[in-house]
Amino acid sequence: MIRRPISLLLLRQSRSQRAYFAIFISSPIDPNIGNLINVVGAPMTGYKHVFEHGYRLSLETQSYELVPLGHVDRVHIANLPADADAVRSTGDEPCGDIEVAAVEVPAPGVSEVFMAPVNDTTNRRRQEWMMEYIRHLVAKGFIDAHAIEIVQSKRDPPDFGIDLRPVAR
Repeated sequence: MIRRPISLLLLRQSRSQRAYFAIFISSPIDPNIGNLINVVGAPMTGYKHVFEHGYRLSLETQSYELVPLGHVDRVHIANLPADADAVRSTGDEPCGDIEVAAVEVPAPGVSEVFMAPVNDTTNRRRQEWMMEYIRHLVAKGFIDAHAIEIVQSKRDPPDFGIDLRPVAR
């Protein structure tokens, strides 16, 4: 069994905003190129699943943190062609078992009260979806259970980054 690294990608536009969570699975050719699994959207409009193949960490304009979560058997991953330079695709159709597992976890819908602290039921966002997705991957046997603790340790507090700030005049 050949296994590939799976990591949590954290991006934060500013210190006052909640971190953006995504899963990054590096290519066997280049550890800075790989597949990105995430949900995109906003609490006021809801989120949708997005899969990016050929995602390049080197092109990321924001500072980021890549947190190792373990390894996943390559049979569960949509592989990039050998010429990774020629590939870059983004879409909402899953490829491979690990992406199919992502759509089995519903993306967060419109928040009932988006200014309230986040929770796992009525006010879910990326981080809450990611926790559910990681638990789902563990339940399917794709990754080890310690990944749950790692992702949980990177979450922001429930009321962090959701308040309105006055605009300077």
